[in-house]
Amino acid sequence: MATRVRKPAIFRKILVPLDGSPLAESVIDYVERMADPARTTVTLLQVVAPVKPGSLLRLDESAALRTIADQRAKAEEYLERIRARLARRRIAARTVVRAGDPAAIIVDRARAEGVDLIALSTHGRTGLRRLLMGSVAEAVLRKSSVPVVLARGRGR
Repeated sequence: MATRVRKPAIFRKILVPLDGSPLAESVIDYVERMADPARTTVTLLQVVAPVKPGSLLRLDESAALRTIADQRAKAEEYLERIRARLARRRIAARTVVRAGDPAAIIVDRARAEGVDLIALSTHGRTGLRRLLMGSVAEAVLRKSSVPVVLARGRGR
């Protein structure tokens, strides 16, 4: 009797949302194992907080623009560090920074880029903490039309 060996799924495009925390980065270990260096492209996404009307009232316009630019620059620098880590494993990656609602941006980017998989970490909150703080991962699971892999962040 022959044993059938299942080949792992090949994901050509993986979207990896990161929030800048070490907890969120724990998903990178999984992505490194799932990605095929010859076939997979990873998009690293960080969603920064949008500027809300009145939130920068105490700053003049040029200071407000510098604050926004600094926030984006830090996100780009952070994602570049993760991209370099993947490059050392010969995994092609690109970086994207957007502002807005994290779950909506993640689902929109997945659709726009035609990804095969969204891979993200979850804080693993339950009960009242989840109810009060919400869950980006849960919202992505509900709204996404592509498979989602959730990795429980280290430190829990």
